[in-house]
Amino acid sequence: MGYTISQIADALGAEAAGDLGLVVSGPAEPAAASADHLALAMEKSYEQALGEGQAQAAILWDGADWQALGLRAAIFAPRSRYVMSGVTRVFEKPPEIESGIHPSSIIHPEVEIGENAAIGPFVVIGRGARIGANARILSHSTIGEDARIGDDALLYQGVHIGARIEIGDRCIAQAGCVIGSDGFSYVTPKPGAVEEARATGKITEASRSDGFARINSLGSVTIGDDVEFGANCTIDRGTIANTTIGDGTKLDNLVQVGHNVVVGKTCLLCGQVGVAGSTVIGDRVVLGGQVGVADHLSIGSDVVVAGKSGVSSNIPPGRVMMGNPAMKMDLNVESYKALRRLPRLVARVLDLEKRVSKRD
Repeated sequence: MGYTISQIADALGAEAAGDLGLVVSGPAEPAAASADHLALAMEKSYEQALGEGQAQAAILWDGADWQALGLRAAIFAPRSRYVMSGVTRVFEKPPEIESGIHPSSIIHPEVEIGENAAIGPFVVIGRGARIGANARILSHSTIGEDARIGDDALLYQGVHIGARIEIGDRCIAQAGCVIGSDGFSYVTPKPGAVEEARATGKITEASRSDGFARINSLGSVTIGDDVEFGANCTIDRGTIANTTIGDGTKLDNLVQVGHNVVVGKTCLLCGQVGVAGSTVIGDRVVLGGQVGVADHLSIGSDVVVAGKSGVSSNIPPGRVMMGNPAMKMDLNVESYKALRRLPRLVARVLDLEKRVSKRD
């Protein structure tokens, strides 16, 4: 199924020119586009690649001369990546799942299922759970007792939602997510090696322990509306209070959120981010890939932490942080420059030592 240039422009709220009735089958990179594709040439740097393809229509940068480029039609993109978001929505191919409840699913009689919900093969839903209207749950997923799944939720294959977990509307969880696993929380009968190391910087025989006592997770996980989880995310339930993730927050693949963590609204946690227990993260925070955040910290709103940084202390609002340990970006850059100068500095010091020794 294709769309006309007019339909696509209307969906994007963008301006278009040329043959607005021209039908395209889907988007493509400029150099690889065939005649029925919509070439995505939203920056001037794509001009040469556009000439290498066969597209008759393209999304172009503001001010582009579409006729000189040999096109029959064009859509203009003042903000290319935002337009990309709209294009992918227009041409999205949602997962196929038949309406209703698949006969192989196992659903407790006391489960409440909203109107138009679709539940795929081999799904298991526990007693007292509530599934919202229009929710789609793909095969081999499990939902624990008394869990709440909001309207229009989309759970891909093999998603596991624990007991008493609350998930808001329009949540998307990619394959393999585990939301509501027990927190990693243990204690030794007497003060252990970690406590001694923190207090004294040493580890002695006095702090040796023969084992650990489990601290059970009695809390739950509360997820807001419009939250998305990448594949194989893991979110631990709270010890007493709930682990919480605010509205509009997006988590990439392989993100780990520990017990009692609070994540604010509209945050981005990129791939392999790990947040240790009881840390509080404000609104609109961006944690780059592989950022590690220690336990019991506070990260203020509007903070950006560059990838692979290690956060080991509180961060006030509005900071851009980088490095390990994470520090303000300008200080990290200066530290890096100084580190690169160290070999030359050492060589100069050695040379000066030789000169002084000769004088002696």
